[in-house]
Amino acid sequence: MKNILCIIFIALLLGGCTKITDVIDREPPNNLVPENVAKNAEGVRNLLNGAYAKLHDQYYYMVLTEVIPGALSGTIARNGSLVNLQYVDNAVLPTLAEVNNCWVAMYKMINQANWVIQLVNELPEGEMAQAERETITAQARALRAMAHFDALRFFGQFYDVNSPWGVVIRTEPADFTTRNIARSTVAEVYNQVLSDLDYAIEKAPDFSTPVFISKTAAQAIKARVLLFRGDYGEAAAMADDVISGGKRKLSATYAKVFSDGFSSTEMIFMRATDAITFTGDRKRFTYGNRHAIASPWFKTFMAGDPRIPATYTASNSAIVKTNNAAHFAPSYFFRLAEMYLIKAEGLARSGAPIADAKAPLDSIITRAYGTPQTSPATTREALLNDIYAQIIKELAFENGSEWFAGIRFDSIMSVKPTVVDVDQYILPIPEAETMSNPFFGDQNPGY
Repeated sequence: MKNILCIIFIALLLGGCTKITDVIDREPPNNLVPENVAKNAEGVRNLLNGAYAKLHDQYYYMVLTEVIPGALSGTIARNGSLVNLQYVDNAVLPTLAEVNNCWVAMYKMINQANWVIQLVNELPEGEMAQAERETITAQARALRAMAHFDALRFFGQFYDVNSPWGVVIRTEPADFTTRNIARSTVAEVYNQVLSDLDYAIEKAPDFSTPVFISKTAAQAIKARVLLFRGDYGEAAAMADDVISGGKRKLSATYAKVFSDGFSSTEMIFMRATDAITFTGDRKRFTYGNRHAIASPWFKTFMAGDPRIPATYTASNSAIVKTNNAAHFAPSYFFRLAEMYLIKAEGLARSGAPIADAKAPLDSIITRAYGTPQTSPATTREALLNDIYAQIIKELAFENGSEWFAGIRFDSIMSVKPTVVDVDQYILPIPEAETMSNPFFGDQNPGY
């Protein structure tokens, strides 16, 4: 109130009430909100780059997708304070600040993507060609889909398409009028995610680099989404589209996948890092100082596997895959090896002949060992066990793969004695969200 009176008083001194309107209505010169920045083509392109930059939030690129699922699943052991005991004990509380930070990181990505989608289509007709509008929109929609799906798989009952326990869907920029939204059902979230991905598959640019969304990346995201939703035949077909599309191919060796970094032939989508981002990267401290290390269970599980040296250091259990200093510790969101494993799992679960399901699995085992390998499985149950084992060995510490495999293959309770109830399959909704959003709805079951 004092500020308003001061403005009025100053305005009167300067020559009358007409000055009040000038002061209040004038746009602050440094008000760099999205709608002020993206008034031309360059501004929208910068806004899209800002969406990609959200992947540099430590709570998205590492805590959520590497440390939390590793600790929850038992592949990561706590060796320092940067791994919270609540993850290790599978007893996460809604008040845990780090969980709220992860939730916020995903919705910051969603909000930034929504600004891009809205503002690129508000540009004057002559400011940007329609084809570029579509490719920018497609990339933003794919990023929005990925973040919504990540929110669902960590905070919603992704494994039950009929469950009411989904997450909040946001398809427009959040402000005071749109901030408070009820959570959606699992089916509704899946539908929104797949709608965004279908647009991206049609309109995104062809693959050129793994640090930007492409048609190939959108297909890879969709393959994972379909697998998690239980559409196994469709997941296998989409994964095969990525494999047969020829844009990516398996690296010659497992070690080469990571030593080649951004030049790896099988990277589909990864976080862009450089010397500047690496200086303050939390990975340097979490993995470099061995706060998070390979667990005894994981080391026993990996015994004799040739992928060990590229995954962790046998002598001191230091995790090396995700702390690749030569390439400034990138984060691996999608790579081609996962598509082979999705194809194998999708075929095995959809009733395809065992020989057909084994073929993509054998490609991964063969690459790991460097000589032709064949899964010995002769039954579907044995084959699924082999697929589960290869997911853990091939994809550990990558985008939560081991945690979600433990849930899908119904093995997590035997691996982690602290998981005793299905309610522990998902994290609690942060208390900060349920308290500040009166329309959100109930907390997740069990919390």
